[in-house]
Amino acid sequence: LDFIIDGAIAVSLDKKIKEGYKFIISHYNPGDDIWLFGFSRGAYTARCIAGMIRNCGILKFDRDVPIDQIDKRVDLAYDIYRNRDDVYHPDGSGSEEFKKAFSFPDSEKPIIKFLGLWDTVGAYGIPAYIIGKGFKYLELYDQIVPNIVNYACQALAIHERTSFFEPYHIRSGNSGKTIIVETWFPGVHIEV
Repeated sequence: LDFIIDGAIAVSLDKKIKEGYKFIISHYNPGDDIWLFGFSRGAYTARCIAGMIRNCGILKFDRDVPIDQIDKRVDLAYDIYRNRDDVYHPDGSGSEEFKKAFSFPDSEKPIIKFLGLWDTVGAYGIPAYIIGKGFKYLELYDQIVPNIVNYACQALAIHERTSFFEPYHIRSGNSGKTIIVETWFPGVHIEV
């Protein structure tokens, strides 16, 4: 039953984003390339994880720090990522201070080598139940592919007519560093 409910209203989406980010920080070594892939809500999740890395960097996963402290830092990173105040913009002072305190230093080279997406479900495709507020459609906080991504590719269903699965295109920022390819495939969302 939980699987069906979550499939309908994406209750665990925040948790999945944090889990994905935590997986990366727990396995990352400086110089590693990161490859993110996702379909539908998974593509949304991959895009959010890329945005989180852009905003907060990759937390240093110190084995001497208790796991509950790591979890608190991941929660704080997620809160910073979701905060739309200018101070928490990826280049804002709040994000920069967080990165300096807890993350590996930024490098010149993008650290996400590839972002592979199939039919990203946009804001109208992910209803979520917010306790005390009812249903709310989740927003994709990074509508532009972060400049730390080398390549971003997305396949989209050309015959989809359901409003829940409207194409959610990927766009490049002004840096010009990211190579973006979008292509259409015949069929609808569920036929990937």
